[in-house]
Amino acid sequence: MDHAHCAPGDATFTRGNPATRTCPRPGSRACASIALALTVGLTAAGCASGSAGGSFTAAPHAARTAPRVTADPLPPLSKFVTQPDGSQVTTVSSDYLFDSNSSTLLPEAMTALDQILPAVREHPGRISVIGYSDGVGTTEDNQKLSLDRAKAVEAWLATQNIPSSVLDVEGRGEQGARDGVPDASRRRVEIVLR
Repeated sequence: MDHAHCAPGDATFTRGNPATRTCPRPGSRACASIALALTVGLTAAGCASGSAGGSFTAAPHAARTAPRVTADPLPPLSKFVTQPDGSQVTTVSSDYLFDSNSSTLLPEAMTALDQILPAVREHPGRISVIGYSDGVGTTEDNQKLSLDRAKAVEAWLATQNIPSSVLDVEGRGEQGARDGVPDASRRRVEIVLR
């Protein structure tokens, strides 16, 4: 900013050390602004006109394949979490128990379910087996899949001498899941000791 009380070459300045500061020359800021604008403009023009042929070629379209979901190592299942109502629950990811879109227990699922069997056998009350799904697919298909998976766990428990009279089976489908979102935390079977 030019100061009205400064003359060219005058050593008087309103801020700083007057011995080392001089007043700006009239119009010097305008020249600096023009020089900066020209430099930026020429640089931008050089970038835009530097391509051979002057035409733009878009990147080719890529074929996208669906990702393969691989389950993490199985966490310990022998622990049940006590709920505020006094019931105890353990959750097993369906990715450990079943193949995608299947209700047939995998061989390694039985090994995983063996870990919770002692607590289930010792429990004197009712036992709920509740299946859930994520939001991928139709609501009806997810409801059926979650119920079929819960029934598969119930059938396995029956082979382990757990009486079906103490078992309640329920499929909750995509309850609580977002539509169209493949969320592994939603694909699960809960075993609740009531």
